[in-house]
Amino acid sequence: MGSKTLNYKYRICSQLVLLPNFFQQALVGIMGTSRSSIVLCLVFLAASGAAFGQKPKSAVVKTPPAKAALTKPPTIAANPAIKDTAIVRLFTNPLLIKWNRVFKGRVDDGAMVEISLGYDGKKCLGFLTYTKSRTRFVLEGTIDSAGFQLEEHDMAREQTGNIRGSILGRHFEAEWSNADNTVGCKIEAEEVPPGQALTLNCNDNKWSSRYVTRFNNARCDMVLIRAQNGALDGFLWVEFDARTYRLKGDIKADGKYEMEVLGSEDRLVAMLSGMLKAGQNTDCNWTGSGERRQLKFVLKDHFLLGCYEYADYACAYDVLYPRTPCAACNTWLDDQVNAWVERCKGIFSAKKIPLVPINRNAQRASAWPEIGCWTDNLFSGYLTFVETWSEQAQGIAYNFDLRTGKEILLEDLFQKSFNHKVWMSEYATKEMPKISAFAADPAYREWLAKEGFPLVLIRREGLEMSTLFHPQYGRQTIFVPYKILKPNLRKDSAIAEFIK
Repeated sequence: MGSKTLNYKYRICSQLVLLPNFFQQALVGIMGTSRSSIVLCLVFLAASGAAFGQKPKSAVVKTPPAKAALTKPPTIAANPAIKDTAIVRLFTNPLLIKWNRVFKGRVDDGAMVEISLGYDGKKCLGFLTYTKSRTRFVLEGTIDSAGFQLEEHDMAREQTGNIRGSILGRHFEAEWSNADNTVGCKIEAEEVPPGQALTLNCNDNKWSSRYVTRFNNARCDMVLIRAQNGALDGFLWVEFDARTYRLKGDIKADGKYEMEVLGSEDRLVAMLSGMLKAGQNTDCNWTGSGERRQLKFVLKDHFLLGCYEYADYACAYDVLYPRTPCAACNTWLDDQVNAWVERCKGIFSAKKIPLVPINRNAQRASAWPEIGCWTDNLFSGYLTFVETWSEQAQGIAYNFDLRTGKEILLEDLFQKSFNHKVWMSEYATKEMPKISAFAADPAYREWLAKEGFPLVLIRREGLEMSTLFHPQYGRQTIFVPYKILKPNLRKDSAIAEFIK
């Protein structure tokens, strides 16, 4: 089985055109008329950031043609209710600040950010700060009952992006785009009440679970991964149907979910829906081809995913990877992911990317897991790595014996006299033309012939040969049933329970 589109997984490769730029007219200075206060207008300064001095009554200050920037605020008493001195310094007249709110959340449900905003009745000013790198950007714009429109500026006062969204209660939700609207992402955050702390981890609400039940007096297993932005991915094995289905869908904030049940070549077989809470049993409704099934699943295993995330001015990476009941298997997975993270860091460092608007969020990398089989004794799946600086995704297949904690090698499955590499290569060559897209798309044929099927995954009914992930074609697979391989398989191997 293969997936031709995995939108939530390769969002890193997307080019979004999200928001129009918005501008504000620069004001000219106005003479002070009060002995007790000086009325100043917010202007856009030249890139040098020179501050205004006190103006003679007869002078009119004109705004020179320059990049948008914030004025240096005068020394003036602040609203005592506003405790954030950094926010206070953004405003020309801090006495007019009506509120200051702080939100903590994630960018595309990955990199963690803190957003601090202040509002004086006309202007909304604040900061966006990446939690890990402490990289900070200045925000400036407007806010009303319909939402907010903010420009993002770096510390050199260059515009680096636009943010448009809304605050509903304590929930902050927005779309971010870089200055030229070629890269975009989603920001969601929750308000941190004054005097309280909000602890976030990149694996919050990201987990893998295994469920079991009976259907028509036969076994039924379901495995799910809940990844970024509520995306669900997994499989459903129905012994009564003698097949494994791919599952792909979404879960909402209230726990309601809907998933496609996919057969060979990702053909839609049915829809699966219900309510799902992390670490709990779940009831599923199967609807397809005029048939309805009620599946009452009992939770068998549940693990939070492992994760790393980082973002700064120009670079970002995030990775999710599975945890298992096996400590040695987890160590192996940790090592693979850590090696990839270190490669990303090395590339970021070697590139020495100038911190200018054109490079804002330009270098991105992402990694995600898939689980192909999960039983009491066996755990298998894929890890996929994609980067903006590389056209070809990288990836690995993992097959673990949970009893021994060791990786299962293909040569351990076959009799010594059997050359499995040659046999499987010939089998792939024979089966490739049966893939529907093979005949219809010359570019697809060329790609498939070049890349082949370098990864092999153990599944319940057979071995799955797989391509690396492709942003257009997804993961393409060829399935080899055990009944074909049986004469050459060892009877005492780790997959003996699947051989009948």
